[in-house]
This record gives sequence, structure tokens and C-alpha cells, in this order.
Amino acid sequence: MRIAYMPDTHFGTYDQRIPGSAEVARAGEHLLDEAELAEDVGFDGIWLPERHARPETFFPSVVVLLGALAARTRSVDLATTVMQPTYHHPVHLAEQLAQIDQLSKGRLIFGAGVGYHADYFRLFGVPVKARGARFEECLEVISGLWTHERFSFKGRFFELDDVLLTPKPYQRPRPPIWIGAFEPKAIERALAWDGWVLWFPPSVEETLRRVEPWREKAEKLGKKNWKFAVAYEGWIGDDEAAVRRLHGHRWVREMSFYRSRGLSSDVPEVPVEELEDQFLILGGPQQWIDRLGEVAERLRPDYVCIRTRNPRSDQGHYPSPEESLECIQRLGEEVVRVLHKQW
Repeated sequence: MRIAYMPDTHFGTYDQRIPGSAEVARAGEHLLDEAELAEDVGFDGIWLPERHARPETFFPSVVVLLGALAARTRSVDLATTVMQPTYHHPVHLAEQLAQIDQLSKGRLIFGAGVGYHADYFRLFGVPVKARGARFEECLEVISGLWTHERFSFKGRFFELDDVLLTPKPYQRPRPPIWIGAFEPKAIERALAWDGWVLWFPPSVEETLRRVEPWREKAEKLGKKNWKFAVAYEGWIGDDEAAVRRLHGHRWVREMSFYRSRGLSSDVPEVPVEELEDQFLILGGPQQWIDRLGEVAERLRPDYVCIRTRNPRSDQGHYPSPEESLECIQRLGEEVVRVLHKQW
């Protein structure tokens, strides 16, 4: 099992005013500092999300960040988890991502999802209707351009006639393509590609019940290298009660934000203890080792990602840049390296 870190592009509070240039520039440098440190202390990968039209998201362009990370890192995988090609022209995106794979000498993992946020579709003038079909065409075009010297395609949304994309990606025949999904119809798409990414997993027991049938389907399709990747979140500290008091409210607030806008379930608020039974880990090194050890043993994921930052809550403690870097360092040195030795 490999372990990645997400230098989240969220900064500041929800629904804030447009941030100033100096604040955004500092945040960008901090993102790169987090990624470099994560590599230095033993993480195997860096994962990046794609978010738009939200003032707490300071760096919406995944491609720009990937280019910077390709230059600032040496060996970690660089994964989009996930991009929404639905908003992009697939030829442009295929060309840009191929360049990232070349710059990083084959470290790109292309995680892709359909997209769920209506504001994102409105921002780019893309209709929400038939988004699944558009997404499927985008992936067909991107993969075709990467794997064929010249490529033609005639679909509902895109049409290409004997086009040449060059250079091709560094990896041959192409970088891995993972599908980010929650619902069965979306997960079904992952069987056509190289893996499935799950965010906000429920309990290990429930996640196992969800994952095993899809693994079996992939095996029946002859996909021996089909991957399962999952993400966990939280904060490390020696005093578990203090960690929960200082940091737990951030995830309660985040879940509440999504629910209040109809982007998740209709439950108005979830207590932090319930989130800890699912994807949230708040506590010392041994608690992290035990939780991720259970995940490794029972779920057998190929990749786990850890996220420690999210948008600033209106009230309560929020970690400084120095605290965030210290958290990454401790997770790497006291958790990731220990787990690597155990496996």
C-alpha cells in the first residue's frame, strides 16, 4: 500500500470575499512547501483536487499546480483526485497532461470524475444534462490521443479527424486512469479503466462490503492490475482530547457546508465522533498506525491519501502554516515510515 498526501487548495473561510494577491501567492508557496516536505518524509504521492468558482479555493487549475510540482519534486506520484474533464476540451487536456507526464518522467496518475457541482458547469458554459455521456467521450478521446499515433473520433460531443497529439506521455501506453466515484453507476465506469478512487469512506466494515463486489467484477473482466484508492483525513497530536477539541470542528463544518447546499445527504450536521467512525482520524501516532493498519489489512487498498487541511471555520482553532508543516512531518516520520516497514 502506498500513501499520498494532499496539499489541499482550500484556504480561508467559506463564502469569503475574493482574496488579495499577496495572500494567494503565500498560499501557493505553502502548497509547494507541503508537497516537498511530504516527499522528504516518506510519502509516496501527492494528490490534487479540482475545484472552481469558490473563494476559499485559491488554486483551481490542477494543471498549473502539477507543472510546478513536477519541477519541485523528484520521485512522488502526481495524481489528480479528481479532475473533471467534463469542463475541459479533451484535446487540450490530453496535451497538457502528457506534458506533465513528460516533465515528471512518468509520475502522473490521471484521476477523473464526472463532476457534481452546478456552479462549475455554469462557469465553463457546459450543460449539466448528459454530463455522464460527455465524461465518457472525454476519456475515450484522451486515451485515444495518448495511445494512437494519429486518432479519429466521431461522438455526440466531439469529432476529430486524423489528428496528431505530440509528444505522447512519458508512460506507455499511457498514464493510469482512475475514476473517482461514490454511486454504483459511476463506479461501473471505473471497471473500464484502471482503478477507483473513494473519498469520505464509511466505516471499514461498510467500505469492505462496497469494495469487494467491484474487485470481483474487475477480476472477472481480467483486470489484474485494477487499483482501489481511498482517502482518510485528520490531524496528529499526542493529546487526543486536545486534537479533537482543536481540529474536529473543521470537518464538522465542512460536512455541514456540503449538506446545506444539497451537495451531500440531507442530514444537517454530523457529530465529530461519527466522522471518526468513518474517514476521520484525530489522535497520536499509534492511533494513526492502528487505523491505517486496519485499513491496509482489511480493505487492501493500493493507495491511501491523507488530507490534513480544509477550509477555515468561522470559529475555533485553525492551524498555521508552521503547524501544518509540523503535522505533515510527524505523519511522515512517525506513521508513514513505520507502516512502510510493517508492510
